[in-house]
Amino acid sequence: MKWRFGQLSNIADDFQFLSAHSLSVTPVEKLKKYAADLAIKYNEDVDQEIINEIEFFKYQVKAILPDLNATALNILNAIKKYELDSTCPNLMTAYRLFLTMPVTVASGERSFSKLKLTKTYLRSTMSQNRLTYSAILSIEHEITKSIDFEDVIEDFASIKSRKIKF
Repeated sequence: MKWRFGQLSNIADDFQFLSAHSLSVTPVEKLKKYAADLAIKYNEDVDQEIINEIEFFKYQVKAILPDLNATALNILNAIKKYELDSTCPNLMTAYRLFLTMPVTVASGERSFSKLKLTKTYLRSTMSQNRLTYSAILSIEHEITKSIDFEDVIEDFASIKSRKIKF
């Protein structure tokens, strides 16, 4: 797990130049170099046009963001608010990539850790099918919360009713 989050930290370093503070204090040539590196690394999502977009956006940051400690989400919202999304589509994509990276790592980790907890707790008394169903219930806990178990119990009882005949 430490390795995964270390890799996430390395990815965050690739996007560091997109912070409001970096955009305002870093020289244009360095920003262009960082943007070119990002375009090469994420060439399927971001093209080389980001180099021109970052130069344009550097001069817009102070006007649209009074707070230079703004988060990436605040910057993305400001781009939408001031309708710069058609001017800077690659920049928008870069911010979206950066903002969604942690979610993809965390959601996978949660599923695997839940399965491990379930396996550890119930390993000795559980068959593979029951373990699989328990893992699904644990992973999909929000759906499980919405189920009315009284109806499920009544349906099961009516199907499996056992009457004693004397």
